[in-house]
Amino acid sequence: MKKTLSCDTIKYIAIMAMLLDHIAWAFLQLDSPTAQVFHFIGRITAPTMCFFIVQGFLHTRDVKKYLLRLLVFALISQYPWCMLFKREFTEIPLNIFFTLFFALLAVWAEAEIKNPLLRNIAVFLCTVLTIVSDWCFFAVLWCVVFYRYRNNQRKMWLFFSLVSLSYTVYVFFGSAETVVELYKAIPYCLYSLGSFLCIPLISSYNESIKPSRKNRHVFYLFYPLHMLILAIIENMV
Repeated sequence: MKKTLSCDTIKYIAIMAMLLDHIAWAFLQLDSPTAQVFHFIGRITAPTMCFFIVQGFLHTRDVKKYLLRLLVFALISQYPWCMLFKREFTEIPLNIFFTLFFALLAVWAEAEIKNPLLRNIAVFLCTVLTIVSDWCFFAVLWCVVFYRYRNNQRKMWLFFSLVSLSYTVYVFFGSAETVVELYKAIPYCLYSLGSFLCIPLISSYNESIKPSRKNRHVFYLFYPLHMLILAIIENMV
């Protein structure tokens, strides 16, 4: 596959996919065809974010500042996230920036801890700590896969697929709690397979095309702002 897409282009695609996904959560019924399509497309965003968390780790000069930036935006984004998803501010789960914070910690552990047992324990702890946040342990595992197998595309996409299928099973049983017959949960979980859409997208990433510095924080800012705007519009209609 030709590597023709820049970091900026892929991130903008992910942003638009996330916007469609959140529009569906705010204004559409989950079982409607339009909502399913929007959610399917929206599954591109989380694994793509995870991929660029790893890319950011590989290129950052200061991991601690990177972690601090994720934590700051996690705190900034929590109130808009609660507004959009009808949560109390003190209620869990937390927004995805908290998950990405621990995902970056897990990648850092992968890179720095030489002892395999201690390394795996550190990654496991980072994974467990995300159980109360959006995308929970799946995002952490995606990040670890993207880092551990970054030089082996075949293994990377194999393990990515295993994590993604696990996510679909997770969504299925989560949906099954709201229906009487188990098979009726199937239409509610099919959208989760949209995470596989990121494979051709990320495979087209051309690292030699340098990202624009002015776009550096676009995603960080867009995340809380678009949720705040959608929540305000939802409350007005």
